[in-house]
Amino acid sequence: MTQARRVAVLDTSAIVEAKRAIAAERQWEFFERLKYRVLDGQIYFPKAVPDELRQERHHDTPETWALNVYANMDLTYEPWVDAVAEVMQRAGDVVEKDAEREPADPYVLAQALEFRRRGLDIVIVTEDRVNRMPLKIDMRMACDRLGIAWIALDEYMAEIGFDPRRGWIATPA
Repeated sequence: MTQARRVAVLDTSAIVEAKRAIAAERQWEFFERLKYRVLDGQIYFPKAVPDELRQERHHDTPETWALNVYANMDLTYEPWVDAVAEVMQRAGDVVEKDAEREPADPYVLAQALEFRRRGLDIVIVTEDRVNRMPLKIDMRMACDRLGIAWIALDEYMAEIGFDPRRGWIATPA
């Protein structure tokens, strides 16, 4: 029996964090290689992520990459209403009550739920790891409530063989 490969669903925070985590001279190399993981169906994010990134004041490499690769994903869609409803029922406080803009978080979670229902081994890559209760829970807690695996960006980079200072140290799995 073959083992299902793990598919990453990227949260906006992980893409934005790449600016800080990866040396500037390594960012293009990193995102160029990630593009092939997108094309191979190993990385996804819902439309809400590039929509949220469009609100950034300055589009650097991470934002530009996400905005460009989204069109090349083989599953570009908004998650089903029932998956979003389940997220909001079980972890609705992932959305700040007084949010001025619609956040991507519930859509990232809903996409991960849908992929898991299809039998994929899913992990959400997120840097949203600070609870601001009672205003909002972080993605880590929302993932835990929904039974979805999560990892931080640095863990994901190590998993795929990338060192943020030295570049690719292994052939990505």
